[in-house]
Amino acid sequence: MKYYLAILIICLSIFSSAQDNSIPASQETFMKLHYQNSDIAAKMLAYDHVAWVSSDSVQTLSEEELSTYGGQWFCYLDSIGVYHALYGAYDSNYTLTAHYLVDSITYAVNRSFAPFDTTLASSYSKAYNLSLSRKREFLGMDDRLRYNHFIFHTDSTISVHFVPAFQPNGYMIYGAEQHYTLNSDATKIIDTLEYYDEYRGYQQAPVKEITIGFDKLNYNSIGALFFLMYYEQYFKSITIRTNNYITTTIKGKDGDISWLHAERVQPKEKKKKKKKRN
Repeated sequence: MKYYLAILIICLSIFSSAQDNSIPASQETFMKLHYQNSDIAAKMLAYDHVAWVSSDSVQTLSEEELSTYGGQWFCYLDSIGVYHALYGAYDSNYTLTAHYLVDSITYAVNRSFAPFDTTLASSYSKAYNLSLSRKREFLGMDDRLRYNHFIFHTDSTISVHFVPAFQPNGYMIYGAEQHYTLNSDATKIIDTLEYYDEYRGYQQAPVKEITIGFDKLNYNSIGALFFLMYYEQYFKSITIRTNNYITTTIKGKDGDISWLHAERVQPKEKKKKKKKRN
């Protein structure tokens, strides 16, 4: 699913719950962060789909093969547009259970016995373990929900993203997300972005228009955008409400989707008219 250029920013006079010490984000800053974060959220959508289609194949492995799986799963996109989904275990080195190739367009899955990037696999595992430890430290007792994780890399960094998963009881949860950037060999976290307000959620309601509130933020977070993109099929519409803006999507006749943003503006207090003296 492709999301196209925002078509409109308007002023909308509404009562806001924004705190007095919040700093309004400029439209330029808001839009820059929106597209930066929506690009990451879109990659997370693809990553999640690779997880779904490849995990079905994992269920067909023999008991002997499954006995070697230690919960270390991730995928990466190679230079020719093919996802490598790796399932294995990590204990100072990465031990492979199964390796699948997933087409980035059709999502067709094929098992591979060809060599894979063992150095990257080990770095991903270390990055996940270190980030998971930091996430649990941050959430404390509130680390009780099922989360999905997403791992990406550049030449110099590895990034790990955590957002609440679709829960077994049917609830779609938002209100917390954690993002960590590590050096390329995953020995230390060099940047942290952690958010927790409170867990809130919805169950599927195709005729319902819902709003997810991130009133403490001045921008659309990665987690908020991922929630909208991932779960919009379960509702009539989803709107993200931040401190200063609201964001939703509109669908064109051809099925294309565009972003729609509106700026939240505090209504001005009306001046009381002075009574004329007789």
